[in-house]
Formats: sequence, structure tokens, C-alpha cells
Amino acid sequence: MPKLTIDGREIEVADGLTVLQACELAGVEIPRFCYHDRLSVAGNCRMCLVEMERAPKPIASCAMPVGEGMVIKTNTDTVRKARNGVMEFLLINHPLDCPICDQGGECDLQDQAMAYGFDRSRYQENK
Repeated sequence: MPKLTIDGREIEVADGLTVLQACELAGVEIPRFCYHDRLSVAGNCRMCLVEMERAPKPIASCAMPVGEGMVIKTNTDTVRKARNGVMEFLLINHPLDCPICDQGGECDLQDQAMAYGFDRSRYQENK
């Protein structure tokens, strides 16, 4: 059972878990779109980025298995900036005022966009 540190708190988790799952066990919520515990890991959306000590850039927590002695930070300036960039690029092709979508009003993308303070894009599509 590896021990790791998440946001300054040391925890011990079962072998075979991902960093995302370990964070959830530690009570730290990590945003994500493509991760589901019953599906294989894709790691495509990049919303679950976290900082890992000695890693050159943020890592996708859904695809990284936990390891002994890992030090994970989930709410640094680097992480917030990376997630904001991911959200902004997702919203380029997904306007939030989507009246034809069946998920309108119950959409995880809308919820997370509002949580990150995005209500409009810098980019405009002229039709």
C-alpha cells in the first residue's frame, strides 16, 4: 500500500489506484470529463491535471498510477492555469448557450465552466 502526499496531507491507499482515485479518497475533488471508473482510462480531456513533484509539467491524474512517496498538488497556480486553458479550448466548439442540447441545464460542461468563471469565449464564430 503506497503512501503519498496530497496537498500536504499524507495518505496510504491500495495498490493499483490512480492519482485521481487517491485524491478522491483524500477528500479532494478533481474536475474531469472523460474519466469513468467502469471504463478504460482515456486521459483525453486533461481537466484532471495535477502537479506531481519532480514532474516537468502537470500530469493527467486519471491516467497516473499512484506510487510510493509521490507528492501531489491539486490547487497551484500552474494547475489552475492549465485547467483554465483546457476549459477555454473545450468551449471554443461547445458554446454554453446550447438550446438544442438535451443536456441543457444539466450539463457537466456548463457546471464546470461556471465554476471556472467562463460564461463566454474570447473566440467568436461568424456564421
